[in-house]
Amino acid sequence: MLPDPVQSARWEMIEAGGRTAQSFGLGRLFGQIFMLLYLSPEPASLDELASQLGVSKASISIACRQLETWGAVHRVWVKGDRKDYYVAETAFDRILRSGLLLSLNKKLDTAKVHIEQSLALLEKSGAKDNGAAFLRTRLRQAEQYRERINRLLGSRLVRAILRI
Repeated sequence: MLPDPVQSARWEMIEAGGRTAQSFGLGRLFGQIFMLLYLSPEPASLDELASQLGVSKASISIACRQLETWGAVHRVWVKGDRKDYYVAETAFDRILRSGLLLSLNKKLDTAKVHIEQSLALLEKSGAKDNGAAFLRTRLRQAEQYRERINRLLGSRLVRAILRI
């Protein structure tokens, strides 16, 4: 019997979602869950997701909570059932705005604090050797890159594209 072409195409996209998430430094499971939900006409429970992806319910639960904080999936209620069910957010600009962009901005803010603290430690130490000069230069470069990314994310063009 030949494989079902619909299921084969669906599974190919689920795997592609996992590889894409991995390439961005996220867990493979994140991309697989999102794509599975995105391609599902009905909400799916944690048990269903775990069964379809062949991983533990605990792993699915952790990943779904993270995806939920990014606005990539939403918990929904299914009449007559007490389980948690999830659906994918289909508006990608909303995911970027409320999830990934917000997360990136927080990381940029945290990076600024660490760079400033490191520079302050160097200044306080009074170190003037080559190692201190090199570190000071790299930290200042890192802050310049961080600031450029921050400005880019706040630019009118990016804000217009993301409808912020």
